[in-house]
Amino acid sequence: MAWDYTDEAVEQQKKADPVWFLERQINYGEGGKIDPKLLRQYLPQLNIPNDRRAFLELLLWDKPF
Repeated sequence: MAWDYTDEAVEQQKKADPVWFLERQINYGEGGKIDPKLLRQYLPQLNIPNDRRAFLELLLWDKPF
């Protein structure tokens, strides 16, 4: 799955830190579909570019740019 982690390490880290896993999904496209419930919960805490944050807010809450 990941080029820098083994599958087992990714699963362990995913359970321990959902913010880390969401950032990897958004920034690198890893791990399949993004869970909208987790995204709504952790979006303010994510360390992602502003353009991606604005796009996700548009999708989740229909916020204007």
